[in-house]
Amino acid sequence: MDIDLLRNVSILRKLSDEELRAFCNLLLVREVKPKERIIEEGTPVKNFSIVMEGVVHIRRMANKREMLLGRLGPGGFFGEINLFDPGVATASIYAMKTTKLAYIDYEGFHKYMESNTATGYKIVSSMMTEMARRLRQTSARLVNTAYWSSAEGALPPRATAPGEMPAPEVSPEPLNPRPPI
Repeated sequence: MDIDLLRNVSILRKLSDEELRAFCNLLLVREVKPKERIIEEGTPVKNFSIVMEGVVHIRRMANKREMLLGRLGPGGFFGEINLFDPGVATASIYAMKTTKLAYIDYEGFHKYMESNTATGYKIVSSMMTEMARRLRQTSARLVNTAYWSSAEGALPPRATAPGEMPAPEVSPEPLNPRPPI
């Protein structure tokens, strides 16, 4: 595998060429056909994957419909949540065209980080930065969705305890209004 392709992955950018080559040697490559489901929501996940070529869609079930959460192209990665918190997939991942994935199983990833602590720290630090960015985006989307789906743009009034004063009325203007198009 070409380490120059891995240099485009945000969590690997801080690695030296030597560190990147060592990590690269752990990765297996898999080609996925268009429309193939790579991961199914609610099933166990065993690998951390990097999109080397192609595009994948991340989708999650909501009210019996699959909703598109995001798209990842070359340099994007998925499977990071279960690397730290083992469980089932929080979303389904589909290849949208022929896609090449580089992947490593969680056990191998953990062993590598334990035996290469300086490199492991660089990877995990960068991964946490990316996960925090994703969480901020998700939070902003949630707030905008809640605001724009509300009839008046405000949350319903909070119930008050006996003798408690009701909360003041809240302006229906969003905290982060959408910029004009």
